[in-house]
Amino acid sequence: MSTTAPAQVRMPAGHGSHRVRRVAAELLNEAAVLVVSLIAASMVIFGLLAVLPGDPAAVIGGMDATPEQLEALRAQMGLDRPLWARYLDWMGGVLTGDLGTSALDSRPVAAELGEKLQVTVPLGLLALVLSVLIAVPVGVVAAVYRESAFGRAIAALSQLAAAVPTFVLGLALMVFVALPTRLFPVQGFPADRWAEPGEALRALILPATAIAIGQAAVLVRFVRSATIDVLMKEWVRTGLAQGWPLRAVLVRQGMRNAALPLLGVLGLEIAGVLMGSVIVEQLFALPGVGGMLLADVGNRDIVSIQSTLFVLTALVMISTVTLTALSRVLDPRIRRTS
Repeated sequence: MSTTAPAQVRMPAGHGSHRVRRVAAELLNEAAVLVVSLIAASMVIFGLLAVLPGDPAAVIGGMDATPEQLEALRAQMGLDRPLWARYLDWMGGVLTGDLGTSALDSRPVAAELGEKLQVTVPLGLLALVLSVLIAVPVGVVAAVYRESAFGRAIAALSQLAAAVPTFVLGLALMVFVALPTRLFPVQGFPADRWAEPGEALRALILPATAIAIGQAAVLVRFVRSATIDVLMKEWVRTGLAQGWPLRAVLVRQGMRNAALPLLGVLGLEIAGVLMGSVIVEQLFALPGVGGMLLADVGNRDIVSIQSTLFVLTALVMISTVTLTALSRVLDPRIRRTS
């Protein structure tokens, strides 16, 4: 008795190269959109700061400055030049890594900003990691027990946590965790920055947790919805009815189906993390970008303000586009929808 081997299914010739070209085209399109968005953002930032009321030269010169001294300050700061020329000079410097010079202490903005980012960037990354570590298991549990009082309580608490301001969460962590336990510093950051990584990390744990709680509350609802969508699939319900372990379904299918779209959602959360960092840095006395930006606003240091805002905007845009593009490349469903 002869048996016939099953015919092998072969992909059409050139299918792999066609997919690579399609993905490359999508990435190039994302890059083009990013460049255009950055140019538009730079124009908006520069234009809004240029039309703000007040004279930066008068703020720097002080009350006793004479009209001649103010005129000399304006010429030194380039305020007597046309707006378009000032914008091109500023953007030309940004493209070469020169963010300008502070009008107050003549210090390069790039050097000061780089020093502050050593605190703000790790704080934001730690907050994102903590938010995911909190949101994924809590969201899955909320989906599994969605019909019970326990599941409804989780959903209600996530909505409440999302509504609580970040500085309130930070104050609560200071009062109920830092002061009683003495495990974490209440305020401050090591003067030598990351020379002692353990001490620097201890100083960031509570601030990052304050940011992560609010961000995780938003992600919990997303993970819950994505997990419920998986559990409602016909083949999953059939498998559960036939005795499939619920844990295996959640780990193999639920996590995988929720993880890829979660990348795009995390891109949207980056702006929220950045805003939370500005507030938390003031509360915990961290020497980050938030304190630098607030000081520059009070001193009307326009060059430092616009360069700092542009760098922060670029970081948010690049991170968002990168995560969104990565989710599209890895998840065919998102790629087909887009």
